[in-house]
Amino acid sequence: MQALPDTQGAEGPPSPSAQLLQASQLVEAKMQTDLKFPVVSELLHASASGDYETPVPRDWQVVTKQRLIPLPDALFEQYDLLECRCFMGLFPEIKRAWITVDHRLFLWNYEDESDFYSFEDQEQIIVSVALVRPRPGVFVDAIKYVLAVATPLEIFLLGVGYDAGSSPAGGRLAGGGGSVTLYATQISVPADGVAMTSIAGSDDGRIFMSGNDGALYEFVYQAADGWLTKKARKVNLTSSFVSYFVPTFLATHHDTSALSMAVDNDRMLLYVLLQDASIKVFWLGGSGSGAGSGGFQLAHHHKSIGNSAALLCPQFNEGTDSAPLEIVSMHVIPPTESRTLSLVAITGGGCRLYFSTVSRMQRFYETGAAAAAAAAASSARQPEVFEIAHVRLPPEPQPTLAAAGPLLQGSRVPRQMLSVHTAFYRNGTALLAHAWNEDHDSIVGAAPACAQILARIAKQPRATLSELSSAARIEGRTWAIAETDSAADGALNDLATVSCAPVRSFAVLTNAGVTVLEKQRPVDMFRMLIAQPAVQEAQIKEFVATFSLDETCAMCFTILCAPSDGALARRYVPGGGMQVLGAARRILFEHGGLPHFAEAASSSSFGAGAGASDGGGAMSAASERIVLSGRHEGLAIYLARVLYPVWKQPAAVGKKERGSAEATRLDLGIPIHRLMDVQDRLRGLLHFINNNQRFVPDQLNQMPIQPANSSRPAADAAACWRAESESLGALYELTQHAAEAISFLCLLADFNLPAISERSLTDAQRKSFAGTAFSDLVCTDGGRAMCRDLILALISSQLKQNASIDSISDVLGQRCGTLFSAADVALYKALEALKLAGDSDEGAEAAALGAGALELLTGIAGSLAAAQVREICASFEALGQGSAAASLALACAAQSDPHDTAVAFWGDGAPANDPREAAYRKRMDCYGCVIELLDKRRLAAASGPPLDAKSLAALPSAGDALFQFALYDWLLETGQTAVLFQLHGPFVEQYLSLEPHTAAKSDMLWHYYIHENEFGKASLVQRGLACAPDDESDGIGLARRIEYLSLSIGNCKIAVDAARSRQQKQTQTQRPARPAAAAAGDLASEADEINELATMLRESEDQLEIAQVQLAMQQQLRSLGGHEAAAAALDRRLFTVTELYDGFAEPLKLWDAVLQLFKVSNHDDPAFVGDIWQTIARTAIDHDGGDSAADGEAGGLMAVASRVARLGRRLYPSPAAFPVALVARILVDLARERPLEYAPGFVCNTLVQASVPHWAAFEALNALYLKSVASRAQPSGGSSFDAEAAQTTADLVAREIAALATAWIECAQNAGPLAEGFDPLAESSSAGNGRPRSTASSNNGGASRAALPLVAVDQALSQYIINATLANNAELKNELQRVQAHIRQAF
Repeated sequence: MQALPDTQGAEGPPSPSAQLLQASQLVEAKMQTDLKFPVVSELLHASASGDYETPVPRDWQVVTKQRLIPLPDALFEQYDLLECRCFMGLFPEIKRAWITVDHRLFLWNYEDESDFYSFEDQEQIIVSVALVRPRPGVFVDAIKYVLAVATPLEIFLLGVGYDAGSSPAGGRLAGGGGSVTLYATQISVPADGVAMTSIAGSDDGRIFMSGNDGALYEFVYQAADGWLTKKARKVNLTSSFVSYFVPTFLATHHDTSALSMAVDNDRMLLYVLLQDASIKVFWLGGSGSGAGSGGFQLAHHHKSIGNSAALLCPQFNEGTDSAPLEIVSMHVIPPTESRTLSLVAITGGGCRLYFSTVSRMQRFYETGAAAAAAAAASSARQPEVFEIAHVRLPPEPQPTLAAAGPLLQGSRVPRQMLSVHTAFYRNGTALLAHAWNEDHDSIVGAAPACAQILARIAKQPRATLSELSSAARIEGRTWAIAETDSAADGALNDLATVSCAPVRSFAVLTNAGVTVLEKQRPVDMFRMLIAQPAVQEAQIKEFVATFSLDETCAMCFTILCAPSDGALARRYVPGGGMQVLGAARRILFEHGGLPHFAEAASSSSFGAGAGASDGGGAMSAASERIVLSGRHEGLAIYLARVLYPVWKQPAAVGKKERGSAEATRLDLGIPIHRLMDVQDRLRGLLHFINNNQRFVPDQLNQMPIQPANSSRPAADAAACWRAESESLGALYELTQHAAEAISFLCLLADFNLPAISERSLTDAQRKSFAGTAFSDLVCTDGGRAMCRDLILALISSQLKQNASIDSISDVLGQRCGTLFSAADVALYKALEALKLAGDSDEGAEAAALGAGALELLTGIAGSLAAAQVREICASFEALGQGSAAASLALACAAQSDPHDTAVAFWGDGAPANDPREAAYRKRMDCYGCVIELLDKRRLAAASGPPLDAKSLAALPSAGDALFQFALYDWLLETGQTAVLFQLHGPFVEQYLSLEPHTAAKSDMLWHYYIHENEFGKASLVQRGLACAPDDESDGIGLARRIEYLSLSIGNCKIAVDAARSRQQKQTQTQRPARPAAAAAGDLASEADEINELATMLRESEDQLEIAQVQLAMQQQLRSLGGHEAAAAALDRRLFTVTELYDGFAEPLKLWDAVLQLFKVSNHDDPAFVGDIWQTIARTAIDHDGGDSAADGEAGGLMAVASRVARLGRRLYPSPAAFPVALVARILVDLARERPLEYAPGFVCNTLVQASVPHWAAFEALNALYLKSVASRAQPSGGSSFDAEAAQTTADLVAREIAALATAWIECAQNAGPLAEGFDPLAESSSAGNGRPRSTASSNNGGASRAALPLVAVDQALSQYIINATLANNAELKNELQRVQAHIRQAF
């Protein structure tokens, strides 16, 4: 199995509740409030400042001394061997202090207190040491740092391997210091007698050195020697080109030597502090000056720092003749701390000088995003300015004086300066080593007063920096100060970082050892206050007034919910005893405030942060006037700060393999140790809430529901408590969900998430999961769906390894109860049953297990994804339980769409971007599982029972129209139409009638109607196929259309007969007891049906006649040749009479077709018809085309006779298309014109062969004879007959009548069909047209006489004889007399 199904029940996965979403919004609002704390540059908008606040309690200190780690005795023994120089410093990156004694270098692990490493492999006095980053690609991965050691003769590099060690949670150990290994690199350059006073390195591996000759050098090295470069070389960055040719002893000028250097990696700057208290700024961007080196260009040299500082701050009294300016250290300010300030320099008097590389206009007139953009732009180019932006005066050196109140900046009284010789600054915290006396130093600390700053922000838009200061005395002379965790990113707001950042610790190196100091935060102030045996109520109120009730309650939660692990607790919140916990709990409940309605004039304190009024955020919507208690707001603040390190971090990130464009696996996006740290706090919070029932107040808990002096009614107070209770419950739910989400992520890490995601997740799932924020995982539907899919992937992975999932189910149920429901348990039990069934060798046992699994799965089928259903169906199929697989798939389709939205979507034509499409797609996918099972059974019919209608009807889908249609589609695609006809369900007719109406479906529909004895409906469908447009007919040809019309007529006749039979039967079997109205209604409905069928029959017969003409036209065009396009057009659809005439017959001069169109339309146009017959006759005589030419016959009268006979058999008895008299006259005229070709009987035989009855031919010829005789007697100049022509015509017609009478007599005597001139085709066609064959039906003489109008014929012959006698035409007279005698003798 490739994947497992969704685990939620039929109603779908539980969506995040409205309360959970409300809680997440509240927590995010608190996070945003913390993030709005200003950066240093926003607090130092004035030119100078010197405000220091009085701490609460007053004996609080910025940093407190934790312990003194004395130098090892072995180091003191080495110090006794000192001959020349000794230097000391700190390498906080590797938890080591370094000491040089002449040529010996010692690395002392001050964390371990005894371990130290000595390096004595060279004999030159060491003048400078620095720990820098290695250049990429030069050393092996084990070398994390490079130790640069400078002597007067050479500078060499040592590789440093460092393993910090890790805690069980994955973080760094609080103690121990790790292990250090030194590697000889054999990389060195000569010093040329220059003593390097300072060494600094950049993150990209560049090493800068300042020499005592005033020059700046770069130690350039690479992995191996090049063609033109050495493996290592010393490059002078500040000397001119000429200096390379002047010996050192001849040089008369040296630049001022440097005291120290600092590298700003973000802004690509190098700051160099010179001995004259000036600072040079070098730009490290751009192209390098040589191979292996980067850019280096002097950007600025600030030479008048003292004067500039004095202009900004009149109280600044350094830089005078009496007190020369001394800068003891420089510290880079990263962009995360300030957008516009880049460097702080600390003077010997303790002043902090803040420098900026951004112009004053940009600093003061660009704020927010604009300032950030300006700072980002300046960091990408060489700085245009380097100036002092702010002067910060020092605090007082005496701890007792710090409580005297703030020192006014505006006073011009000289400020008492410190005697600072070593200093440290980072993330707003400054530590100054002030010389207390010869044996002791005083570490003067200064840090932002967060509460006071927030209070000022609440009152005015721009607040100034306010700090707390204190002094702590330490033993010895300070050499270096460093923060022990150099990689930690601190923040100015200690209120916000107390729950997510460890306690800041500092190492102060003196000649007595290392003193460890810890920075105290507001929560430490609070803990110190409540740790007192008898804390005064006034002190608590003073603290609340300073920090606000909300923040005080948040501190209570910080103490009460501190991690249980001792090491973690010491790192984040050093715990207190039972007294501290009890005092924090008491303050939380007794001083936490009450929810109340805000006064009309007061505004909500929501989002105001510290310094706002007691009480918290106002609820929105219906309770927007309710201000919740400080206890509630403290919980929200604490929870926000606990969740902040992971809240917007990606829960999972994609990892790409080499050569892969897409991520092929997932891994956790948050370090596991961070997740566990957050989870410990969340569990502590849950534990506290669960063990303090008074946390969520109600009347049973005996908490006051309103203040004693409140004038509001009790109902209002109850509403306030109800709002608070609901919000607290939401925060509790959020806490629980977040803790379970972390447990789930940790569980995935334990089971190897990368391997699980690679094997059991699709590319789309991996792409969707990658980058999903932890907050979305907890609070959104998509995140919960991600959790479920990952659970399924985990279960699938375990099943593939044939492992039991009971233990995983138990763990998920215990740790992730909200992500793992009862439906999940049912699913996993079903999967386990399927696995056992597959492993079982007993058929009965496997069947029972499969049935049990089906029962479990059917209950949750609606939540199963289609792909997952497919996998489970495959498992059932492997067990030989195909019916169970089909039942599950159909149950999933039914339960996933209980309201049949898919049917409505399909019925509406499947509109695009419709939300119902998802349900439709899922149902179709489920049906696809069943179809696949049926198809496999069809292909394997040889090994099992064949697939028939009975087995298909057994599927549990009688009322599912979508499935029936999918099934019918499959039957048609696989050619199983017979099975489709056998399905008598209610959807077969509907399916075949649905759009699109294809010819194949319509053809099957009329077959289905025939199968169901619905001949009328079959006739209608057949007629529709015949008349279908070309784009809907699937290429049905004209011949096939005529066939459909013929079938339609036949079925319609059957339907008419059946309807009449039913009508007659109803009339005969009508019971007297039945109401007359009902019986009459039945008979009326039958009559209506008969009328409709009769009308359709007539229309179909007319359409068939027109279609036959169209077919004849098509055949004629194909025989003529050159008309392929027209012939093809006639094959595409059925045309009307008008379309055939206008589009084909008349333009293409298809005269035969024109006459046939006249016949079917009964269009009467004698003149035009006469012209057409003249054209046809003349064409036949000239043998110029026509059917005769095609038949290979000769022209002349014989061709005319053949052509007229063929057309007559098609057209007669239509008077509009075949007027017998007109045709007879044309034939007579042609016979008269061509006497040599004429033979008696030509005209009458032609007419008889054209299916004209003898009597009709006789009437036409007799009328023509009489007209000719009349024309002869009365000749007219306007007549077409002159006397001679009329006589000739009359004689010719008389001979034709004589021949006609002779043939008529023979036909009457034989009483059979005429043999002369009749072919079988003409007989068949004439029979179809209803033309009478003969008036004689037997050899009976009476019948013959009755069929032959003897009197009329005899009288006509007598008249012809008289006229022949008068015309002296003896030959004609004798012939007529002979025929008359024959008639009289025969009859």
